[in-house]
Amino acid sequence: MGGFKFMCCAAPKVDEGREHGLATYAVEAFRSPTSQQSESGARRSRLPSPTPDFQKPVPSPAPSVGPVLSSDKTEEAPTDIIPVPVKGKPQPKVEWVVGLDFGTTFSGFAYAKATGPEKINTYYDWPNRSSEKPYCKTLTGIYYTQTGPGKLQCQSWGNLARSDFMASRARGASPAGFYLSKFKLLLKKDLDDPILASSIPPPLTVNTIITDYLRHIGELALQVIKNHEGDARFRRDAVQWCVTVPSIWDESSKQQMKACMVNAGLVCGETGGIESVKVVLEPEAASFHCHQILQQDMKEQRDVKLHAKDKILVADVGGGTVDIVVQEMIGNGDDYRVQELTESSGGLCGGTFVDDSFLRFMSKKVGCLDEFLRSGVPSYRSRLLKDWEEIKCGFGHEMRSNATTEITLHNRLAAKWEAYDKERGNQPRESYTEIELSQQDLKHIFDPVVDEIIELIAAQLMHVEDIKVMFVVGGFAGSPYLMQRIRARFSREVKHIVSPPNPGSAIIQGAVSLARNPKAYDVTRILKKTYGTSVTLLDYKHGVDPSQFLKIDKDGGKWCRNRFDIFVKRGSRIAVNEVITKEYVPHTDGQTQMLFDLYSSFEQEPRYTEGENVTNEGGFSVTLPKNYSRDNLPLFKFSMYFGRSSIELKVEAQFKQIQGERMRTMELPVTYYA
Repeated sequence: MGGFKFMCCAAPKVDEGREHGLATYAVEAFRSPTSQQSESGARRSRLPSPTPDFQKPVPSPAPSVGPVLSSDKTEEAPTDIIPVPVKGKPQPKVEWVVGLDFGTTFSGFAYAKATGPEKINTYYDWPNRSSEKPYCKTLTGIYYTQTGPGKLQCQSWGNLARSDFMASRARGASPAGFYLSKFKLLLKKDLDDPILASSIPPPLTVNTIITDYLRHIGELALQVIKNHEGDARFRRDAVQWCVTVPSIWDESSKQQMKACMVNAGLVCGETGGIESVKVVLEPEAASFHCHQILQQDMKEQRDVKLHAKDKILVADVGGGTVDIVVQEMIGNGDDYRVQELTESSGGLCGGTFVDDSFLRFMSKKVGCLDEFLRSGVPSYRSRLLKDWEEIKCGFGHEMRSNATTEITLHNRLAAKWEAYDKERGNQPRESYTEIELSQQDLKHIFDPVVDEIIELIAAQLMHVEDIKVMFVVGGFAGSPYLMQRIRARFSREVKHIVSPPNPGSAIIQGAVSLARNPKAYDVTRILKKTYGTSVTLLDYKHGVDPSQFLKIDKDGGKWCRNRFDIFVKRGSRIAVNEVITKEYVPHTDGQTQMLFDLYSSFEQEPRYTEGENVTNEGGFSVTLPKNYSRDNLPLFKFSMYFGRSSIELKVEAQFKQIQGERMRTMELPVTYYA
C-alpha cells in the first residue's frame, strides 16, 4: 500500500544571513547554535534542520529557517540503546524461529524450523515444575543472592527460583537473597504500584532483571534447539526471535524489550543484530493461531467457518494484562489477512490481580497475616500463593453451593493467629491451622477482576456489531470460572465463543506461525495515539503560548519551543509497510549524530510536547557518515513506520555526486534510547 511523503517546504532565500517569512516544515535541536560534546566526545545535536534548498543549503553560521527540534534535556549519551543493522551487511539465513512469551506471572517458548512442514514444538519440560500436570510455561520469577557488599547475582530463575528461595528460608539462611516476580509490570510507565516498584533491591533495575531472566530462558531455548539440530549444524545467529508483547504497551516498553534481548546476548551484533528480534503483539499472534486451528477443522468447531468480511474479537487474558482486539477478515486460508476495526484496548486485570484479591481476602480473615509476612516468615507469601494457584486453576469445575476448599496454614502463623485473637478477646476458632473457602468466598475473590475483563469486552462490542467469533486466549483463559462468566454474558451477542486447547500456549505458537507466514503480517492497524516530535516554530502567539516557551532570536524573531510536530494522528488506519518520510540536514559540519525524540498523545492535535496528556516515548539516535561537508551536504530521509507492531525508523543519507549529478544513497545505523 502506498504511503505518504511529508517533505519540508522550500524556505525563503537567505539574505545577508537574515531569515525572512513564516516558518515552514523544518526541524532542529535548538539547544545551542552549535552541537555539544557528548560523553564520548562525539558532537551531536537534538535534531537536524531541514534543508531549505538542497542545492543551496543555509550557510553554517546562519540559524535554520522554520521549526527546529527542541529539547531541554541535558546532552548525555542515550541509555538502553538498541542497534539496528545497516542493510548491505551479510545477514545469515534464518533456520529456526522461537516464539518467546515473557509474561507477568508465567513465561514460555515454542520453536520450529523456519520453513517446511515441521510442526511447532511447545516446551513443557521445565525444571522443578510445580505440579505433575505438564504446563507450557514456567514462573516469571528470579532469585538473587548477595555475593558481596552491594553485589547481587542471579542464583536461579523460573520454578526453581521460588523453590530455592523458600528452601533458603526454611534453612534459616540470613536475609541476603531476593525472590522477585511480577517485575514485567514495571515496564508500564503509568503503573501505580509503589510496593512493587520498591521491591527492586539496588543496584538492580527493572531492565537488568528482565535481561537476566531473558538470558536464562533464551539460553534454554537455544540449547533445546541445539539438541534437536545437533552441535555441528547449529548456529545461534540463524535463530529468529519473536518476542510477544501486550498491545496496550507503549512504544518505550516495546523498545526496552528489544534492548533487553540484545543485552541478554541472544542476538549477536554484526550478523544477528536487532533484525533477529521481532516484536509480535500478543492478541494478533493468538488470533492467527486460532485461525489455524479452525483451518484444521477441529471436531468440536466444525460449524465455525470464517470468510472475508467476518468480524472477530480476540480477548487475550494473561497473568497481568488483558488485550482486546476487534478484527475483520480480509482474506482467509493461505491468503490470511485482517484489519483492525477499532482501537485495541485493555487493562491491568489479568490472573495475577486475582492473586492480589486472594491476599486481601486472607488479610481480612487472618488479622495478623500482614505482620507475619513482613517480619515472621516473608517467604511464606510464595508458599501461600503456590497453594492458591491450584485452587484458582480448578475453581469453576464444580460449582455446588455447599462445596468448600481448605488451605493449611503455617504452624507459626496458626500460633500467632490464635494469640492475636486471645489478645483482642475474639471468639476462638475451632481450628487455626486451616481456612475453609466457600464457593461464595471464591466468587468474592474472583469477581472484581472478572467483572473488569467483561467490561472491557462489552466496551468493544458496543462499537462493532455482528461479531461472529470471540477467541479467548492467554493463561487466565484456562480458568473455568472466567469462561463460564464470559459465555453467560455474551452468548446472545456472539455466535461462537472459542477458547482453544491449551490457551496459555496460543500466543507463543501464534508468534512462530506468523514468522513462518510473512504474508500474515499484513495487518492494517488503527493507531491508538498521535505521534510526533518536539519542534521550535517561528509562530509564537501572545496570549496563546506560555511565556516560558518564548525564544527570541538575534533578529527579533519570536519562536515557540516545545511544539508538537505531528507525524500521524490517533485513529489513523495504517498499513504495515505504510511509510511517512521527512527530510532533514545536520546542523554543523562534522556532526556525528542526530537525536530524534518521539512523543505520543491520546489527543488528536496536541499543541505542545509538555503536559499531562503527552508522553515521551524515548527516541532514535542516527549515526552520521564521516567526511561530509557543506560542499557535499547530504540530505537525510527519515522514514517512519507506524503500522508495525513497534515503531521503526529507517534513515538514508543522499549525496549528490560531483560528476554526473547522480544521487548516491547510504542507509545509516539507528539506535533507540529510552
